[in-house]
This record gives sequence, C-alpha cells and structure tokens, in this order.
Amino acid sequence: MRWSWKLIIGIALSLGMVAVGSPAGASSTAANGKISFNRWSPDGVPSAFTINPDGSNEQQIDPNPSPPILAVSCERFAPDGSKLVCGAWDEVGVQPATVNPDGSDFTLLNPELPLDLYCAIWSPDAARLLCHSEGLIHAADAGLYTVRSSDAGDLVWVTATPDGFNDSMRGYSPDGSRILFNRVDSNDEGTLFSVNPDGTDLLQLNPPELPVVSTNAELEADWSPDGSQVTFAAQWRSSPGRGIALYVVNADGSGLRQITPSGLGAVSAQWSPDGQLIAFTSKLRARPQVWVVHPDGTGLREVTSDSDGSISGFPVWSPDSTKLLFERTTKHGEALWIANADGTALYELTDIPGDTSYAWGTAPPS
Repeated sequence: MRWSWKLIIGIALSLGMVAVGSPAGASSTAANGKISFNRWSPDGVPSAFTINPDGSNEQQIDPNPSPPILAVSCERFAPDGSKLVCGAWDEVGVQPATVNPDGSDFTLLNPELPLDLYCAIWSPDAARLLCHSEGLIHAADAGLYTVRSSDAGDLVWVTATPDGFNDSMRGYSPDGSRILFNRVDSNDEGTLFSVNPDGTDLLQLNPPELPVVSTNAELEADWSPDGSQVTFAAQWRSSPGRGIALYVVNADGSGLRQITPSGLGAVSAQWSPDGQLIAFTSKLRARPQVWVVHPDGTGLREVTSDSDGSISGFPVWSPDSTKLLFERTTKHGEALWIANADGTALYELTDIPGDTSYAWGTAPPS
C-alpha cells in the first residue's frame, strides 16, 4: 500500500482556515462510478469503504475480520467497476480477495497459496491480477506475480526481486502486453522497467543516471492511455541541484524528454484517461500542491493552492478526465477532496484519518 505522503515529504503543516465548498459540481454516479478508500484506525487496522463522487452513500465494504484474517484493505476497481481487489492479512502475510462495490460477495480467492501475495492491479480484460510478494514466508519468493482473478490460480512468476531491492508494480499496459514496474533500492531510488507478462523481454526505460523518485508506490509512474509512452518523476544523480521533474519516455525506451521545469518538484504522476493531461504533486513551495501539465510540457498550471495553509497531493483522475481526487491536509485534519481539473468546484469528499489508498472506478454495468 501507498506510504504516507506527509511523512515522505517531511514538512510540518502550517495551520490555516479552509472554506469547504459544495459538492454541487460533482459528476453524477452514472458518469463517474464510485470511489474506494481505506480508513485506518489509530492502532493501524484498515477498513475499506466506497462512496459516490458527490459524497453520498459512504459505506464500509470489508467484512469484520476474524482469525486467521486480521485485517482487510480493498484497493482498485476492476476495469468495468464491478469488483474491487483486496488484500486480506493474517499473521504471516497477505492473500488476495475480491468484493463488490456494495460490500457483497467478499471472496478470499485462494487461502492455500504458498506465499504472501498482495494483489492490487487488474489486467485490462480483468482476467488476471498483478501481485507483489515481499518473500515473508520464503525470502526467495520476493517479486512480482500474476494470478487468475477468479480464483488466484495459474500463478505466474514475472520478476524475481534481487536482494536489497523492492519491485513496485505500476500496471499493465492498456493492451495488456506489458507490465510496468519500478525496482527500488535501499536509498529509495528506482529503475523503471517494462516486461512481458511471462517475465521475458525486460526493458529499462530510464537512464541509470536519472533514477525514479520512489516516494509513492502507487503513483510514481504511469502508462499513457494508448500505451505508447510512460511518465515518471525523476532527478539526475549527477546534477541534484537541477531538482526533481516529470519526464515522458516512449514505451520502447526512446525519446526521453523533460516536461516540467527543474526544481518544480514532482512526487507522483498520473495520466488522464483521455490522454490530455498528467497530474502530479509539486514541492515548489513549503506546502506541496496538485498540478497538471500536457504531455508535451505545455499548459502547466496549479490546481490547488496553499493560500489557506493546506497541503494537497497524490491526485487520481475521474474516469471522464474532468476531475481530480486527492489528499488534502488542513488544520481540521486529513481528508479526500475533489476539484475540477482547472481547480474550480473544490470540495471535501470525506475524512480519512491515518494512511490511506484510494481509487476512482468506472460505473459498473447495469
């Protein structure tokens, strides 16, 4: 799951007043499906929820866990919005599960799997899940895997993680032919790769002297909607004074280009579903904010402002590419907020005490 961005950025929040807007500008549920998120208790136990984009119908969707299952965290929607993939933790590790957006039909997919397996990403056809093992049961098992989404069968080992590294899964290409992942070292510097789903044809996408910034395991890199390009945040090792910036590279590793100014800062990157914009978190000032930019580097603009003393970051797009969902911290605490891509119609969706993960899914089939 994603790390707390407040701890990663390492800054203190200056208190300020926030005017909470109305959700009147929210897209309808029919157009933009549902939002999932995890709300963590003070003792570190997650609970999974879904909510409509207008703030209505917030409901807990994970079952009350009982031994041997100790906690459940539900992450991402299937491509058609009909299911979410979850992680179910026991004393040893984690196993995959699925649940309907209304909380029904919670299914532990394969309790007999011989390794801890955290699955969080669906293949484009929803037939498989991309998963990660830390090797908690057997150290040699660490790496990325895929399994059938129906029963977690047909286990395929995609990558074997070298000692001292962590393979962070980023996602399938839109056509399902490649898998994007970031191999992170002990200094939180990453090397971005794509690979065939069977583990063949490993391809490095960033130059060795331009390590990927690995402060957010869910949003550090992303495919373009047509699969032709990848965006990521990185910093030149030989010129740290240039600062962190966003980059775009072709899917074959060619055509690397910087699309945001050096020093603006970037600790997340997500392509809009329509391909027109990339949203990211900037550290230009003391309080990080949400920005967007066109893939060619034009149209750079700030979506949120720190004028009220708030911090905003880690945006994800609505399915129709018109809105952004992001974390926002104010004197009143931490919450999920929504705004139009141009920064208008800002409103608070729901509070999220503790670390969280969230996603925006399409409307499920009727």
